[in-house]
Formats: sequence, C-alpha cells, structure tokens
Amino acid sequence: MTAALRYEWRRLTTLHSTWWITGAAIAVSAGFTFVVAMLIRLNIPSELKGSVDKDDSRFFLEAGMTQFSNVDPVFYLIAFAIAILGILSWGHEYRHGMIRATLTAVPNRTAVWSAKFITVGAWVAAAVLVACVLSLACTLLWFASLDFEYDWAELGLSILQRMVYTVLLTWLVMAVTELIRHQTFALVLLYLWPLGVETLLRAMLLIFGIFNPGISDSARFLPFNAGGRIIQDFGLTNGYESNSGLFNNPLSPLGALIIFGGMTAVLMAGSLYSFKTRDA
Repeated sequence: MTAALRYEWRRLTTLHSTWWITGAAIAVSAGFTFVVAMLIRLNIPSELKGSVDKDDSRFFLEAGMTQFSNVDPVFYLIAFAIAILGILSWGHEYRHGMIRATLTAVPNRTAVWSAKFITVGAWVAAAVLVACVLSLACTLLWFASLDFEYDWAELGLSILQRMVYTVLLTWLVMAVTELIRHQTFALVLLYLWPLGVETLLRAMLLIFGIFNPGISDSARFLPFNAGGRIIQDFGLTNGYESNSGLFNNPLSPLGALIIFGGMTAVLMAGSLYSFKTRDA
C-alpha cells in the first residue's frame, strides 16, 4: 500500500494538469469573492460600518468564504472545477494506456485503487481549505471597517462541510470514470447530471406536485439536490436552518450526507469490483 501511495502521489504531483486545474479553481474561487466584495463595498459604502451582530457576522463571513454556497450550492464552483482531477486520475490512465504501466509497477489492484482515491481526496480537500482561507481574507480586506463577531468554530465547521462535499463529489466522479472508462463522457456527466438532468427532474416533480404535494417533496432525495444540502444551511426557511429531523424537508446536513455519501460509496464499491475483475 505504501508503494501505491508513493506512486500515485508522484503521478498526481508531476502532472501539469494537476497544478493548472488546482490553481485555476482556487483563483476563480478567491477571485469571485474579491470581485463581489469589492462591488458591494464600492456601491453601498455608507451602510457598511460599525459592529455586526453574531447572526449577520456568521452569514456574511461564511458567504464570502464559501462563495455564497451557504445560500445556494450552485455557486460553489471550486467543487465542480477541482473534481475534474478525479476524472483525470482514471481517465488519463485508460485513455493513454498507462494503466498497464501502473499495474506493472504496483500489481496489487486494491492498493492502486485505494491509493488513487486517498491521494486525490487529500489533494482536493487541501485545495478547498486554501480557497476558503483566501476567500475569507478577500472578504476581510474589503470589509475591514466592520466589527464582526467571529465564531471560529462555526467557520471551521463550514470549511469542513465544503471539504467533505468536494471530496465526495470527486470520489463519485472518479468511481463513474472507472466504471465507464471514458474520460470525456465522465466530464460531461459531471455537469450535465446536476445542472441538467436533476434540474429537469425537479421541475417535473414540481409540476406533478400541484396535484400531490408529496411528489414535489421527494425531490429532496435526488442525489445532487441532497448533496447540496451538506453545504447549504441558509435561506431555505427563515435564516439558518434549524431542522432537527434527519430526512425532513429540507434535509438536514446529516441526512444529506447519508444520501449523497451512500450513493458515492455504492459507486466506489462498484468501481473497485470492476477494477479488480475487468481486464486492464
């Protein structure tokens, strides 16, 4: 296993695409916060002064730090950008026939599979941490005149939620890539399913929900809709979500984690079985 981890880490860190994608994802993430904070500061300067109460501080700092994904997960662009690394980790191997060289160097397929998921997962988690810290710095740069009440535990939990969500998303697309062994199709699915297919399904459920409200409520169990609830905790009702029910509508973060994480685990198990039983 140690040899597999060294091999995969070396492969990941020596590919130019790893650094370009990571750098671009972090730059877009922090840059988005910088531009939005600048526009707010320059256009409504008179209202932005003095002390900010605890709830508003939490919302303002979390929104800036996570590109407003606490309001709508669709704004959390870094997750969908950095997840491309997961697709490439398998896609490059199969597209260029390098999987044979990999298995020659490390014949243990379970170790190779595990090492890929561990190294890429650790890398994207670190990228999310860096992006959150830089985005928070950009927020504080433009709003230095405001006296925030800092709840570092809440901010830390918010970062952890984004790290978990991004790692799960990356692992999900990694598993799909290994199963279909087609890099381009996996890239299309990464954006087509959450932004296209699930959007259409939610619209259909909403229409049929006119006659049966229970049908529209079931949309919360759609995989990516549920996954978004891991990081979205504001604006679904009034202010921050205080839902104590695991699978209530809207889903609790833990319920969302069970659904999205469960689907990811099933796909990962399928990809491991596929990798161990199919020809390279």
